[in-house]
Amino acid sequence: MKFIKNIMWAVLALLAVSCSNEKYEIEYTAIAPMGGQYRIISLTDETGAELKSKVSSSDRYVFLSNTVLDESDKCWVRIGRYSYAASNFASINGKVSCNVTNRANMTFSGSAVENLAGNVASSTSTFTVEGVVVEDGVKCPSGEVTESITLTFTNSKFPGKTYKVTGWKYTGWPEDL
Repeated sequence: MKFIKNIMWAVLALLAVSCSNEKYEIEYTAIAPMGGQYRIISLTDETGAELKSKVSSSDRYVFLSNTVLDESDKCWVRIGRYSYAASNFASINGKVSCNVTNRANMTFSGSAVENLAGNVASSTSTFTVEGVVVEDGVKCPSGEVTESITLTFTNSKFPGKTYKVTGWKYTGWPEDL
């Protein structure tokens, strides 16, 4: 009986300690409104030819992420996985300027940005990008309303070519993939 009583006291003590009315403030990165993973829905070249089939399905994503210093005017833009070969026309990875102050029309851009695609430390390859993220800019097949993304870019490994990407923020619903 004494053993059961001790267990009950231990459980009661645990419950009393685990109950806390403390409110925690959620902290976001400086570019949180536009940061994240975006599903590529369309990838075309300057002639309008659809090129999405030339990119493996696991690399049909655009990633916008914060910098180590959590700067509000800089972000990383990447298409595909970190190991995505730099020799692929759609492979870009670099730090660009961004503006998240106007949540209805957030922008990012960069010119002659060192292309670190393929997860390399340095590169002679560069890219130029200009893009916009619109909050609640698209209704996905699942019915969810989420951010839309449109960007155009050039890759110095493919001179004279301009590519355009459109898509939406990853929702997690299978029908939106």
